[in-house]
Amino acid sequence: MALNLLTILAIIYLSIVIISFIYYILITIDYQSSYTTEEFAKLIDEPFVSVIVPTFNEESNIVNCLKSLRSLDYSNYEIILSDGGSTDSTIELATPYVDKIIIENEVPESWVGKNYGCHIAYKVASGDILLFTDADTYHKPDSLSKTVSVLKQKNAAMVTLLPYQRLEKWWESIIPIYYILSHVASQGKKNVNNPEKSDCYMASGQYLLFDREIYERIGGHENLKGSIVEDLAFARIIKMETKALYYMDNHNLVYARMYPDSVKYCWTGIKKCLYAGTKLTPPRRIISTLLYILWGIFSPIAIAISILFGTNLMIILSSVSLAIYTIIMWTFWRGKGKHYWVAYLFLPFLMLVFITAMTVSTIEIIVKDTTTWKGRTYRPNLKAGLEGSDHYAFKEIQHLGQLETDNEIESISTNLSKSTSSLSSQSSNQNSLLKQIYEK
Repeated sequence: MALNLLTILAIIYLSIVIISFIYYILITIDYQSSYTTEEFAKLIDEPFVSVIVPTFNEESNIVNCLKSLRSLDYSNYEIILSDGGSTDSTIELATPYVDKIIIENEVPESWVGKNYGCHIAYKVASGDILLFTDADTYHKPDSLSKTVSVLKQKNAAMVTLLPYQRLEKWWESIIPIYYILSHVASQGKKNVNNPEKSDCYMASGQYLLFDREIYERIGGHENLKGSIVEDLAFARIIKMETKALYYMDNHNLVYARMYPDSVKYCWTGIKKCLYAGTKLTPPRRIISTLLYILWGIFSPIAIAISILFGTNLMIILSSVSLAIYTIIMWTFWRGKGKHYWVAYLFLPFLMLVFITAMTVSTIEIIVKDTTTWKGRTYRPNLKAGLEGSDHYAFKEIQHLGQLETDNEIESISTNLSKSTSSLSSQSSNQNSLLKQIYEK
């Protein structure tokens, strides 16, 4: 009886391994040529780009980020800092490096702070192209010229890339797990960039480059105001509505360090978006991702059972299975981030941690209907990004004034780039919300 049960479990495990391995190979092999650094054509005319950096207590990151942005070899751009009411020295440190600063201490109801910061910055942006990037990023001088070149050459509505992840602390070793599972769930870059695969999409919120016209046509961040995974929501909308999403390799253009502060900070950052992400992922992709996770979690268990009760063949097969799993992780992460080598010995454990984070994320949102980030509590809108084309109006482009909410700017100077401007918001209750724009 025990032998029969062991045989059944072995067959189930082997089936999971074979299915997951074949699936991974099929989505990873890139049959389509990718850009190399030599193939980025230099733009004859550089369209004006508004680089928007949302911040909230980023004094440890902001100077490094803004210095790199100010050193871009692109000749036609502005930098806008949108601060959510930082209580540290973020504003003072940022002021010498930016063209405009917006300060808004209040996040309106139904908005997530980062989305609101991006939205009000867009309202004062002058660029034909919009780049939303995080304060924990570092940009090589040629990064913007190359990504804008790709946007134009590919005729893309949005270009996104995953910045090279600089991992230093042991807890940051969970980050590669998050991204390889995103790769599995999206069916890989090959399918993401295939216009015919409308249900394959992926993006990194650390670098979102938009054609402004398309951004406005889909309603921008306002249509995703309550999304805690706005990058994935944007990717879904852009892919389904325009078929013009482009996810490019990093090419050592942008770097980032996401969660250096503490285990708690890393845990909260990963956890907050997991359940919300599943709502934007087709169910069959969730199943494929779950099978891949189970492959990793059960690998050491399969080895242990094989040693105790199995044959030499079973020991070899289970050991080879774990070796292949480790090689897959190494080949995927190579070029995407720093290798924390000891983490490869604990991949099954990291997969278990990820499943735990997913479970906690699911319980938290279902039971509490809220999630927290940087000391703020949000009630995420899990439907954001799921609405059809009737909602994301590929209709006449809305002007800035048509996108305003009660707590937002009611009048914006059209000559912000040449003169100092200030603006104040007014609501029906005459709320005294402070909004200030400083221009150098």
